Amino acid sequence: MLRRATISFFYNIIRVMQNNINLQNPQKFSWETITNFRTVLRIVFTWLVAIIILAVIFSRIHPADVMAVLKQTDIGYLSLGILFSLLAHVFFTVARYQNMIRLVGCSLSWGEALLLRMGCNAVKGVLPFKTGEVAIVAYMKKVHNLSYPRGVFSVLFGTVFSLMVLILFCSAGGIFHFNGRPLSMIFVAVFLTIFLLLILSSFRRVPSSMVRYLKKYFRLPEDLAFLMEKYDPAIIKNIIFHSLGIEGSKLIIIFVVLKSLQIEMSAAALLLWGSATILAAYLPLTYWGLGVRESAVLFLFADYAAPGQLLAGGLLITFVDSVLPVLLGLFFVKPFLDRLLGSKKADADMTAGNPES
Repeated sequence: MLRRATISFFYNIIRVMQNNINLQNPQKFSWETITNFRTVLRIVFTWLVAIIILAVIFSRIHPADVMAVLKQTDIGYLSLGILFSLLAHVFFTVARYQNMIRLVGCSLSWGEALLLRMGCNAVKGVLPFKTGEVAIVAYMKKVHNLSYPRGVFSVLFGTVFSLMVLILFCSAGGIFHFNGRPLSMIFVAVFLTIFLLLILSSFRRVPSSMVRYLKKYFRLPEDLAFLMEKYDPAIIKNIIFHSLGIEGSKLIIIFVVLKSLQIEMSAAALLLWGSATILAAYLPLTYWGLGVRESAVLFLFADYAAPGQLLAGGLLITFVDSVLPVLLGLFFVKPFLDRLLGSKKADADMTAGNPES
């Protein structure tokens, strides 16, 4: 029953995405698709949530106090945060997606993977609730004829490993932060469970007998059966490594940005509360986690600095970790959309090896 429910959930996700973008006919994908009333309503709602959260925060913390803190920012530490943002979003994210595409039986060059991930950053800023990711699915179907289930899997799979890595970091921080208290034992159990799952997933193939059993008795779809048959532990190791790099870089961003505002904390507190902050920002409630991330920083790091300092830190973290990658993505969005919407010139550029497309 659990396996059937899991398969049903997977395909329900695909159906929801098909309602947001016409995946059944990617040739019809256009800006008209994202300007219907329902999508506009979602866009308005998403921005409204962010505005309400920020309005409540700024009603309690005077903007002048935040500006005074921002003026004292250590540019050296802030620049280090920007460097790690580039490392996470340009290197680790692109490399991980290349491996995820290999896992589903396709391949991408570094230049095309960079175009795809960075170009989609701006598209994700248009559609709410992170549904902009389906633009990647439509691209892979049109350009590489990758089936929709495999395309969706390639998008979701990296997020699963990111969440596992963040829970691993968070539990490791909790072990030391609550050292000697009963609560630390819960974090030990969580840490060992996630660690064991990561180890098993990177060293064991799915037995062929299990694949045959699932196909026969649970009517496992061919695309999912293919993924299980081609499961490669070596690729999974790369995906885990890149996930560690992405989320580790984000933790360092939090540390150096708060450090630039003279906010000090222990390594255990960074692992525990920093990972919890990143997990909160993953919630698809607002664009770029705007408002959610700041609220998490104010609540979780309340013992380490004054509210004005923490709000300034949250805003800087949002800029470095979310807004900056979107701004960089603007340089890639035109060739990305040209390829997605069927520009012949873009097709010719890609064939010729133009790095911008």
